[in-house]
Amino acid sequence: MKIQEKDGTIVDVFAIYWLENETLFLGLPKNYGGLISYKEKNVHVIDSTLNGEFNYFSTHINGIYHWALIKEALLDDIIERDEVAYNRFVEILKAEGRIDPDFY
Repeated sequence: MKIQEKDGTIVDVFAIYWLENETLFLGLPKNYGGLISYKEKNVHVIDSTLNGEFNYFSTHINGIYHWALIKEALLDDIIERDEVAYNRFVEILKAEGRIDPDFY
């Protein structure tokens, strides 16, 4: 899935979740070092297809997440921009062909 920010930046999405009646996306922008949350109303969805293995995960925030964020317990650390978790997630995405080999 891909979204476009108002400045034209295109970001790959690796989770969709719902919080307080809003739809949010977790995107992985280049050169940020983590995932960023985007409100649906602030971006334009340019490709609505989720490619790869995604799983529904239910806690206090229900959503659909890339498998590695949950099964490898990377989600919280990547949101907090932990370098080890980020590098592991990028390694997985490259191996799956989800991002370009020169992404990082």
